[in-house]
Amino acid sequence: MDVSAESLVTLTAVLREGTFEAAAVSLHVTPSAVSQRVKALEHSVGRILVRRTKPVTATPDGEVLARLGEQWSLLVAEARGELTGIAHEPDVDPRLLPRVVLKIACNADSLATWFLPVVASFHEAHPVSLDLHRDDESVTTDLLRAGDVVGAVTSEPVVVRGCETVELGSLRYFPVASPDFIARWLPDGVRARDMRYAPMVMFDPNDHLQIKALKQLVVEPVSPPVNYIPAAAEYRRAIQAGIGWGAVPEVEIDDEHTGRQLIPLSQKPIDVPLYWQYWKLRSPLVTALTELIVDHARRELVRPRRGAQPVPSGGR
Repeated sequence: MDVSAESLVTLTAVLREGTFEAAAVSLHVTPSAVSQRVKALEHSVGRILVRRTKPVTATPDGEVLARLGEQWSLLVAEARGELTGIAHEPDVDPRLLPRVVLKIACNADSLATWFLPVVASFHEAHPVSLDLHRDDESVTTDLLRAGDVVGAVTSEPVVVRGCETVELGSLRYFPVASPDFIARWLPDGVRARDMRYAPMVMFDPNDHLQIKALKQLVVEPVSPPVNYIPAAAEYRRAIQAGIGWGAVPEVEIDDEHTGRQLIPLSQKPIDVPLYWQYWKLRSPLVTALTELIVDHARRELVRPRRGAQPVPSGGR
């Protein structure tokens, strides 16, 4: 199997741009040249790598080589920084350092709570430009599999092929509501007869965390009215505004600003295990980022409880 750097760059450009024509523009070559390179790569590996649709998508075999192409680009960028030498000059203006673009993904609640300090520390210590994708765990897994990101914080423990997984700990949640909401909808406390009418705030229709919270609050099956708020900060603000009740990270409840007007409906927590999945490659930047993530997670998240059942978080 003969796989050249040129063919990998071409393949990733086609998948990134969505068409052979757009890839040709980004690579400054003709569409014919792009088509020939992709065909030659498919002939070399003996597999169909892309679906000729609009937009062009990768086959499972194409995803493997697309990931390799993105890894190659990252390693080349790191090597370029090493070879310039200015990254090691103590007196060099940090604004002149060559920057490496690093694409990562993170679930919404982690980004809204403990993950931004990781980004800040990493950005301060290394000449990088971060391209951060905020999505639910099913999408971040797809991004990893396709090679679109080098790593992802996710609640999905299933290892993506070609990746390593580190268990970080759990993000702890409590179901909460505003005082006015409780007075209106739950004047006698959390009871099934009232919970069936009390509006609930969900992140999206796949918010398994919220369903878990509901089942924990009342044993009897109920189907309350639902308001969908698909953004972490706005989700919490919607609860504070009395739009409904919902599960919120403990760190937000404890904060004197974000936790204002949030009253727990139960003292029993819901723990969502989180994982860091990242490419298997010898990249100094990925290694440094992984160390930072693990360090922050061990300090900010609840340590894993052995034998505990994982709670899927849906879009959170």
